[in-house]
Amino acid sequence: MLLGTVMELSILLFEIPTGIVADLYSRKWSVAISFVVVGAAYVLSANADVYWLLVLSQIMVGFGSTFVTGAETAWITDELGSAEEAEPLILRRAGYQLWSAVAGIIVFAGLAALTSLSLTLSVIGVIYAAWGFVLMAVMPENNFVRSAGEGWRGFLRMLQGGWSQSYQVRPLRILVIAVFMGGLAKEAIDRLDVQRLVDVGLPDDIDEVLVIGALVAAHSLIGAGMLAVAKRRARGSSVVPAMSMLLVGVAVGILLLAHMEVLALAGLGLILQGGFFLTTIPLVTTWANTFASSENRATVHSFVGQAEAFGEILGGIALGALAQFTTVPTAMTVSAGLFLLAAGIASTARNHWAGA
Repeated sequence: MLLGTVMELSILLFEIPTGIVADLYSRKWSVAISFVVVGAAYVLSANADVYWLLVLSQIMVGFGSTFVTGAETAWITDELGSAEEAEPLILRRAGYQLWSAVAGIIVFAGLAALTSLSLTLSVIGVIYAAWGFVLMAVMPENNFVRSAGEGWRGFLRMLQGGWSQSYQVRPLRILVIAVFMGGLAKEAIDRLDVQRLVDVGLPDDIDEVLVIGALVAAHSLIGAGMLAVAKRRARGSSVVPAMSMLLVGVAVGILLLAHMEVLALAGLGLILQGGFFLTTIPLVTTWANTFASSENRATVHSFVGQAEAFGEILGGIALGALAQFTTVPTAMTVSAGLFLLAAGIASTARNHWAGA
């Protein structure tokens, strides 16, 4: 729980500055740097022999991941010319990511079972970093217009513009609040779901890594399937009811995981909550992208990401303490309630979509 909170705190601190860097200087280089830093962090965590190195690796993961938040989507949108043209590709990209996640889980869970977790993390880190260097060499950036203003003056202007859009444009403000509520709920689930499965009882004759890997692969498959439906139906303001229904689905999955004492049913809850949540991620991206201007696009996405990180820090601490002093199912039930609240908040945006 502490390491996860450290990572989210790093995201909270660096999210806005790195988003502004992407808007001021280069989306391409922001994306490439992200892969290199996160890859180095995985290698460090795999070989850390003292606790402070693990903490440092989580800070690096948080720092590195903030470089890609919004920059990737802003790059796609700039290269294609508009948010409307980018929307189908953003959803298609998310589908590819989920399918590749399934393949990665199968390959690397098997590698970890056959060798060691340390070697597996090292291999993942090297692949990540190498891909960053590949992007530096081959990723085009033809339509990026560097924002006017240098140094602190440009930085502050981008900060003001991102803030203005994120909190004065009503659909974006609703999104930021809903994402914050989801962050409050999600961090505890990320830290408690495996513990809950252990409490229910994992099979003694199967490697725990393989069981968890299979469940994670399954919820990625569910997410890919639901995303295929979303690509056809979640366009324009229809993103709003789609988001709300998915968040309700997350809550239902959490309640199954929290209260079912049969491993198959608890595992189903884990698969459902993970699959539904994964499908919300590209919808959040599409929602934010619809209302962000080209000049501030990465910064606006960073404000949304910062809201999630802030929620995850608070929720991780509060729900972690609740689980410690009561029970894990109690903390998960509160988490489900927060997701239902987030669904209700998100649903209010449809009335303001067209006029924003």
